[in-house]
Amino acid sequence: MELIDSSVDPIMNPTLFIGSFELREPLTTLTDVAVAFVCFYAYIKFLKYKGEKSEGFKFFKIFFLVFGIGLMCAALFGHGLLAYFDPNTKAIGWALNSFAQILLGLGVLKEMEPVMKPSMINSVRIFFILQVFLFVFLIINPFTRNFIYVQLCSVISLVALVLPLQIFHYTKTKAKASKFFIISILMGLLPAVVFNFKLGFGVWFNHNDISHIIMVFMMYFMYLGASRFAFL
Repeated sequence: MELIDSSVDPIMNPTLFIGSFELREPLTTLTDVAVAFVCFYAYIKFLKYKGEKSEGFKFFKIFFLVFGIGLMCAALFGHGLLAYFDPNTKAIGWALNSFAQILLGLGVLKEMEPVMKPSMINSVRIFFILQVFLFVFLIINPFTRNFIYVQLCSVISLVALVLPLQIFHYTKTKAKASKFFIISILMGLLPAVVFNFKLGFGVWFNHNDISHIIMVFMMYFMYLGASRFAFL
């Protein structure tokens, strides 16, 4: 086993060699996988639930599955196994993570039906779907592919749409589900700051690693919110 700093970026984890096998950014890969495991944990909890379910149940369940798969793809294709895959392969994970925002939005809108007018819900639903498809197109298009579109999709989907909906729902119902969603989304602003300003403590706990650790807690709080909506 050998560690070699073979990255062109001096703040990335050194590459781990186990014989001839090359694992790039091992800690970044591990922390990304950890976020995926929280999503898979949430999906399994939804899958095993046999009680009464809300209208948003199926959307939340599939959201965690798709988002988890997207994170695994990002961890392996974008970090750990980058030596064995074309760098553009990372777009698979980016596209899946962005597409998952539709499922989350549809689930949230289903839970909003008792407190919002149908016309407003339909308008938000159409806008939600269209903006996500636009960003997915920009992500998979080789001429426009850039991680910034993944970030913008999350900002618009979560901060501009889901967060106001949850604040509105909480003011109407005082539901714990909405409170957990609000905490999760506000917590989710931190990884963007850490990532974009490259805030870290060196190569073994860099901005990617810190962002992923924060996302572990973010996704768990999102599970707490979604389950309190969906498990009746």
